[in-house]
Amino acid sequence: MPLLIPLSYRGYTESVIQLLLAIWILEGRLQSLHSELECTKQREGKLSEDNRLLGEKVSTLEKECAGLGLKLKAAENRLEQELRAHEETERRSLVSKEEANLEVVKALQAKLNEEKLSRQRADSQSQEKERQMSMLNVDYRQIQQRLQKLEGEHRQENEKVKTLQCQVEQEQQKKCSLQSELSVQVSEVAHLRARETQLTREVTQLREGKRSTEEELHKVKTARSVDNLQMKELQDQLEAEQYFSTLYKTQAQELKEDLEERQHCVQELEEERGSLKHQLQIALARADSEALARSIAEETVADLEKEKTMKELEHKDLQAKHRTELANKEIAFNTMKEREVDFKKSVEQLIKDKDELNHQMKIMQEDLNKANTNMEDVEKLHKQLKQEQLLKMQAVNKLAEIMNRKDMSNTGRGKNKVSSAELRKREKECRKLQQELTQEREKYGQMAAKWQKDLQELQSQAQEDNMIRLRLQMELDSKDSEIEQLQIKMASLSSETASLSSGGAENDDDILGQESRLEGWLSIPNKQNIRRHGWKKQYVVVSSKKIIFYNSESDKQNLDPVLILDLNKVFHVRSVTQGDVIRADAKDIPRIFQLLYAGEGEVRRPDEGGLPQLELTASRDDKPGTYMLKGHEFVQISYHMPTNCEVCPKPLWHMFKPPPALECRRCRIKVHREHLERKEEAIAPCKLHYDPNSAKELLLLATNMDDQKQWIQRLGKKIQKCGYKANSCVDGAKVSPSPSLYCEINQFLGLTWFLVTHFSQLPQYSENCVSLSKASIYQPLHFYGGSTHKVKPGSLVSDGLYRRRTG
Repeated sequence: MPLLIPLSYRGYTESVIQLLLAIWILEGRLQSLHSELECTKQREGKLSEDNRLLGEKVSTLEKECAGLGLKLKAAENRLEQELRAHEETERRSLVSKEEANLEVVKALQAKLNEEKLSRQRADSQSQEKERQMSMLNVDYRQIQQRLQKLEGEHRQENEKVKTLQCQVEQEQQKKCSLQSELSVQVSEVAHLRARETQLTREVTQLREGKRSTEEELHKVKTARSVDNLQMKELQDQLEAEQYFSTLYKTQAQELKEDLEERQHCVQELEEERGSLKHQLQIALARADSEALARSIAEETVADLEKEKTMKELEHKDLQAKHRTELANKEIAFNTMKEREVDFKKSVEQLIKDKDELNHQMKIMQEDLNKANTNMEDVEKLHKQLKQEQLLKMQAVNKLAEIMNRKDMSNTGRGKNKVSSAELRKREKECRKLQQELTQEREKYGQMAAKWQKDLQELQSQAQEDNMIRLRLQMELDSKDSEIEQLQIKMASLSSETASLSSGGAENDDDILGQESRLEGWLSIPNKQNIRRHGWKKQYVVVSSKKIIFYNSESDKQNLDPVLILDLNKVFHVRSVTQGDVIRADAKDIPRIFQLLYAGEGEVRRPDEGGLPQLELTASRDDKPGTYMLKGHEFVQISYHMPTNCEVCPKPLWHMFKPPPALECRRCRIKVHREHLERKEEAIAPCKLHYDPNSAKELLLLATNMDDQKQWIQRLGKKIQKCGYKANSCVDGAKVSPSPSLYCEINQFLGLTWFLVTHFSQLPQYSENCVSLSKASIYQPLHFYGGSTHKVKPGSLVSDGLYRRRTG
């Protein structure tokens, strides 16, 4: 009996010491958590600083992009002004050559130069003001973004302070509760000393209870080990799923998850401590009836020591896992930084490519100006040709007078006979004049062939330059869309690294990025008869300014688009009915929708056959032997009388086996059929019905009805924001004609002038040319926006030769 009291007292004091050690361990954990929280705050500050630097870089890039856009607009405005001034000077020179004096022309030219200088100054001032406004807008947006970021950080810091204060209060409450429990246990130890004598009497009864409790304890341990194994497996699965689901989330969220896991562990430890406390109370309650409390207490102490060692091992495992997770997160963060650097390099490379393309476009514009100067030289040569024609006509008139005199002399031979010598002399003069006439005709034919060849070469060179310009413009538009996509990716990456909010904000950013860019597979008709020729599948990308069509995704990566539509020129998008697409299958109609746009907003790849109006297709009425090209309505015909081709010098007729030929029903142009089969560009547009800038429609086939509705909805929103109506409402003015329109009119006028002057000397065309040159009716020439320009007689644009209308 005297040995039992100190041993039991020693056991109870050891349990109290273990509780104190647990309190000390919890305080150490709390300090480590505080230190980790400070480290996370420092990392968060570094990340916010990096995000701020990235935002400044993005703002500077936006400023540079805005400046480049303003410079491009200024260059385009200057080009339009120069072209308009060039046309005005040509028109005035043609009108006032015979009427105005040189002094008046010089005075008007001086006034015009002064007005041009004043207008250029005003334009430069307005461009400078616009550039300043764009820079101020960018700065204002940047300041607003910084203010929003600072407010969000302030709120987050306040929430963190509140959570830390709550944790400190909880730890203080735990400490007070542990101290009260310690005092209660000391009092209970004193009470147990008094009742220790009673415990020896019930040793025999408690042995049986010991056996039963040992069995129950063994069962509980086995169940607990099984539960621990299952819990470890579930934790491994949970960690794997969390790793894949939270790979691209921010470090702050991951730290919060770690804190929650540790709090969960602390709660489990508290629950275990409560259960142990409950078991201890039960043991103390049974101590009145138990005689072997000393052995039971020693066994419980041994179990607690084992559990303590197990908890320490679990704590070490958790620390090792936490370190590995931190290392993995740092590796992921470094990879994200490397990706960001790669994206920046790609953006810089794209900007350099854009600058190079702009430089190439400037060079092509200079070549176009040189071609225009060559056209002026051709006009001068036309004037020289006119003078030579006048001289030739004078010679012909002299020859006719001589022949008339000869006839008169023959009539009066009966009265006044002429000597044979004088008659021979006159015959020699006649032969000489005939030789001179044949020489003049040969010279004229050679000169005309030479000028026609030069004109064809200039036209072919201008067409090649135009094709190169179109290709460069299409590459530039596709690179602009790629730059826009990369900017959206950079913005999303910066928002991911900067935000500390929940996953809902990230989903909102993803939705905004998807709304700003739309892409997918659609089908367009091969030709007008859909049922016969079918559909052609293409990859369509819709950016903020353009609708780009690719043949495949590889063409998209190679920046090789087939068709580009300007969103500013799109009127509307809608679904179609059976009446809209008569030749389509009825099952495909719910998947088809229509785009209506202005013709000037369409750019096609040159090797795809040029503009859509240049494609060789059957007529709308599907008449056999009828073809449409550049507004012409060609019909197959054979010529057995002498006729010439208006494209090449080859004969178009034969007495027995004429070559296959075509004639336009509208303007009566005659060409070989091989020119249309080869799709040559030398055929001029139809003078009566060619309208490349009218409204056009494009039919598109989606994969299913849901995709069709989605495309219509998204495209409708974009058209409302930046379509034709939005731009017309914002500008408040009519659309001006494009520079390509002026170039086409100049080329057409030069060609018609050459044809009239050339064919007027031929007997079979002289009457038509005279009637054309004598046309005295003022005909309106319709341009964009409904504006009308009068055409005076003698300008070779009369009686509906060339009309342009808007859609």
